[in-house]
Amino acid sequence: MKSKSIGSFFVVLTLVAGMIAIAPSAFADHTKVDVSIAKGAATPGCEETKSCYDPYEVVVDVGGQVTWTNTDTAAHTATSGDLQNDPDNVGTEFDSSLFGPGKTFSKKFEEAGTFPYFCQVHPWMTGIVTVQAETMEEETPEEENETYASAMSADGSVDVKIGAGTPAAGKEMSMDVTFTDADGKAISHINYDITAMQDGVEVLSESGVHEHTGEGEHTTSALASDSPVDVQVTILGIGLPDQEASWTGPKGDMVSLKVVPEFGTIAALVLAISIVSIIAVTAKNRVIPKL
Repeated sequence: MKSKSIGSFFVVLTLVAGMIAIAPSAFADHTKVDVSIAKGAATPGCEETKSCYDPYEVVVDVGGQVTWTNTDTAAHTATSGDLQNDPDNVGTEFDSSLFGPGKTFSKKFEEAGTFPYFCQVHPWMTGIVTVQAETMEEETPEEENETYASAMSADGSVDVKIGAGTPAAGKEMSMDVTFTDADGKAISHINYDITAMQDGVEVLSESGVHEHTGEGEHTTSALASDSPVDVQVTILGIGLPDQEASWTGPKGDMVSLKVVPEFGTIAALVLAISIVSIIAVTAKNRVIPKL
């Protein structure tokens, strides 16, 4: 019986260590971002939905890297600058030169700023890289203990992720909502409703939201307590806001998520002690059968 109790003890410690390792952390750093050159981008039309480069706009931290992958059948470039409004500065920040189907081009950004870019061969293709300073999030003390929740649509085609500050009485809670497909790529032109409830009270309600980059930002009203916040996102469809008849995706699918304080190391240790104590008492009372 003694050896069985010791074995159980190590099993519990292993489980707790795993729980600590997978505990959600604050918003992931934007250190690496992927951009795809869409199929058919060599033909005019993708500029109307800003989908020639997918996603059209990306955010990366200073020191981060953006990698473009050509999934089209034609060769393209990713060249910094605004050809129409500032032709003298074209290519001064970066220029991939032509790279063909299946090829990639990567650029590491060392300075903060906004960098528009385009394809020199197909100038209707445009995109934006925003490089943010690493200290931006650190300057907001109330967002230090952030958490996240994730849920998938019923058909598995849309993954909804929410990054949020820890619920705190008397304070508003900001939320970042991100929509990605089954491959982890951002879903452009997503339309949705979002509501949030705390202790049965509505703290957020927004309808007909459209995000062309697949990322939205929302803020609740001041919370009444530190209780978890229940968030419900209703996916209305994927497409331009004025073309509802042609929307695709899981229309009307409701996804529910719960925003709770981050599961910290101390809480994990308390849980471990509690479980070990239960096993010890159970073993002492011979409830665990001998093998």
